[in-house]
Amino acid sequence: MPLVEAGPDYGAFSRRWPRDILDPRRRTERHDWGFEAQLRRGVSTDEARARVVGGCSAHNECAAVWPPAEDIDHWRVPGWSSRELAPLVDRVESATGGAVVRGRAGAVPTRAWRDDELSRWQAAFLESAVASGYARLEDASAPGPATGVAPFHANVRNGVRWNAAFAFLDPVRDRVAILDRTVAVRLVVRGDRAASLECRQGRRALALRAETFVLCAGTYGSPALLFRSRVRSPDLGRGLQDHPGVALAYRPRERSSARRLPFRSQVVLRASSGASPLPWDLHVVPYQTEPDELLVFVFAMAPLSRGQVDLRRGEPRIRFRFFEGAGRRDEDALLAGVGIARAVAARFAAFAVETDPGEGARTPAQLRRWIRANVTSYSHASGTCRMGVDPASVVDERCRVRGPRNLVVADASIVPRIPRANTNLLCMLIGARAAQLLAAV
Repeated sequence: MPLVEAGPDYGAFSRRWPRDILDPRRRTERHDWGFEAQLRRGVSTDEARARVVGGCSAHNECAAVWPPAEDIDHWRVPGWSSRELAPLVDRVESATGGAVVRGRAGAVPTRAWRDDELSRWQAAFLESAVASGYARLEDASAPGPATGVAPFHANVRNGVRWNAAFAFLDPVRDRVAILDRTVAVRLVVRGDRAASLECRQGRRALALRAETFVLCAGTYGSPALLFRSRVRSPDLGRGLQDHPGVALAYRPRERSSARRLPFRSQVVLRASSGASPLPWDLHVVPYQTEPDELLVFVFAMAPLSRGQVDLRRGEPRIRFRFFEGAGRRDEDALLAGVGIARAVAARFAAFAVETDPGEGARTPAQLRRWIRANVTSYSHASGTCRMGVDPASVVDERCRVRGPRNLVVADASIVPRIPRANTNLLCMLIGARAAQLLAAV
């Protein structure tokens, strides 16, 4: 079975893999697609997407969070209810401790950060959130309506970012022919079937034939490949979602003597903005890139903003359109979230002082201008090959593209509506469900 990967494959897990992939304190820039995304008019950013076997699980923050069951059930897609997906959670995750929603026998090891493992910044935030009246939750994936704060579960094993390649690919490598550094260009569609996949391996052109083609090129790559293959669908590329956010910056009052990089993200506060009918709709996340570079991110977890991916000169053009139309509610949520973050931060004022937005942004009008100018994303892009039962959806409930009968999409692009969670485990769950459906054919 061939597996086409645009980036390098470094083989089965060993300590010879590049350090920036193995070390969860680091985020690789050498294995990146180099995408640029327009967040809103006048605001663009580099959009990190890993170009290596293992995909974004090879460079992300290792946050292992499950979506709330009600968010999955809201999809209303047959075969994809939280009850029907629950057995697959056990195939994905092998968790130590945590909430009852966690898997216990899967391929991906996870556990919560212990209090004695938290950096000073993460610990200060957690203690301040509890002192502000927020409950200490058992788990960031704790079911139910509760707001509160908890350390993240993380897919880190013995200090290694345990990516999807180590967890799922290594056990079956002898059954897979990996074509690394090979870019999928387009599918040749004849009638109601995809006949071949045209690829580029350096200057060499390849054509691969298969009974079934499974696209896992991600929220940007999968629609781009379908566009280049002239597969037409009313919603193809539409429905792009992510969790919009902003980052407040802080300076420690005393310079750190730490020599090692800290873990960037270990704690999350679930909070309510009051802008959504849901019981909680914010993640407030302390973050640290260097010992003396401290941030608090605020993310709107139930966004209404919808964007689009299409092609420009054959490559993905990414436009999130944050705060447009119904998405104006997302700005309201972030405004409330900044107030929550500042209230928590007031309790660690002896430890760190706010530098951005600082005293120049105190009124709602000033903060709205700052939010619009500094909006970012949680790197949870999804929704561009929407799954559904209606004819406008790109794929059906079996992940099959409407049109070519032997074409399947299995990545975050099929998510009908982004849930209130990091998408790390969700993408693995989608892969497990797609594999189950393919095996049943």
